[in-house]
Amino acid sequence: MKKMFKVVKREYLDRVKKKSFLIGTLLGPIIMGALIFAPMLFMKFAPETQTNIAVIDRTGGMIFDRLTEALTDTLDDGSLKFVLKEIDASMPDLEETRERLNLEVESDVLDGYFDFPEDIVQTGKAHFVSKRLGNIKMMGRLDSAVDLAVIGLKLEAEGIDVAEVGELIKGVSIKIVQLKDGQEEEGKGFDKIFISSFMFVMMLYGTILMWGIAVQRSIIEEKNNRVIEVMLSSLRPIDLLFGKILGVGAVGLTQYLIWAIGGGMLALYGMSMGGPVAQVASNLSPAILTFFVAYYVLGFLFYSTLFAGIGSVCNTDQEAQQMQQPIVLCLVFTIMVPMFIIQNPDSLFATVISLIPFFTPIVMFMRINILTPPAWQIILSFVIMAASLFIAAKISAKIFRIGILMYGKKPDIREIIKWMKRA
Repeated sequence: MKKMFKVVKREYLDRVKKKSFLIGTLLGPIIMGALIFAPMLFMKFAPETQTNIAVIDRTGGMIFDRLTEALTDTLDDGSLKFVLKEIDASMPDLEETRERLNLEVESDVLDGYFDFPEDIVQTGKAHFVSKRLGNIKMMGRLDSAVDLAVIGLKLEAEGIDVAEVGELIKGVSIKIVQLKDGQEEEGKGFDKIFISSFMFVMMLYGTILMWGIAVQRSIIEEKNNRVIEVMLSSLRPIDLLFGKILGVGAVGLTQYLIWAIGGGMLALYGMSMGGPVAQVASNLSPAILTFFVAYYVLGFLFYSTLFAGIGSVCNTDQEAQQMQQPIVLCLVFTIMVPMFIIQNPDSLFATVISLIPFFTPIVMFMRINILTPPAWQIILSFVIMAASLFIAAKISAKIFRIGILMYGKKPDIREIIKWMKRA
């Protein structure tokens, strides 16, 4: 045990003294924050320009008039955001007109054009042509304006006053309250849940993968320069294996501690200023942070044990990259399911995959952050992770004991099984 802690100390100090640790610790939260917040900020603060829309209105101008009334949005300089131009729909050959409008859209003279048929009120169908259909804000605004215009025409046809109906169907402001452990709490909106869940998921995914592969590379590097043979002359392979895993794991915890201190200071500042940081900070609690650290430790130990086993049988990083793909894909799967888990945290699918050891550290934590599952499921996840860690450690230790001293051709699965039986 004493020799193992010497390995832990060596691995820990070697890494925290490197400039790469300092750079990764400083840049990690910045890169992660940029990945989460930048798309939303770009969408929210994207510069808006005037949008020129042509309208072929075959209803005699009724839709055009209503659109003109509805689309009164203005830009920062006070000018109209949507400039509508009515096209004479009485011309004999409207196909030529559409071809001309297509050319204007292609040459950016127009941002798009509508073609409203005479029977739009009955069919509810129209055409919109544009090059920039990916502009969600513009398309959403135009879609709602056309809906209101057509609904208005339908109401008028029935002799119903549009203003009265608008007042009658005026929306209701609903305050969302979440019932949690018998207590009513202010409900989180989807954006708050998504930001906090995705931020934690990315942190768990990034650190488990990064430090797990660090263990693997460390073993390959020391195996190639024969340092490991010198070390094995004075300590057992099992001490070396777990000394490396615990040492690197401690580096990850140190990184989390630094991030927690920095995040705490940022949260205090953010809560005083409001905005997205305040929203995320308000969702944090000591219980959530405790679960986060617990699942990081279990996830790191489980995955790094597997990576260590791979590193012991490989001679180069290229060989290891081929063998580690199934394990990495398991981690990648956990960052593909957050949208489903957020919407269905207590579904059968979420429950099952949160109890599979390869997915438990990230998926179960995500469920706890969104809607705390029954206590028995949380306890069962810890039991499953502990049992899986024990089995993975037993297998990796047997492989490590022989593989660490084997050089040359990469062994196939049959040879690795023979090692396990022999160890």
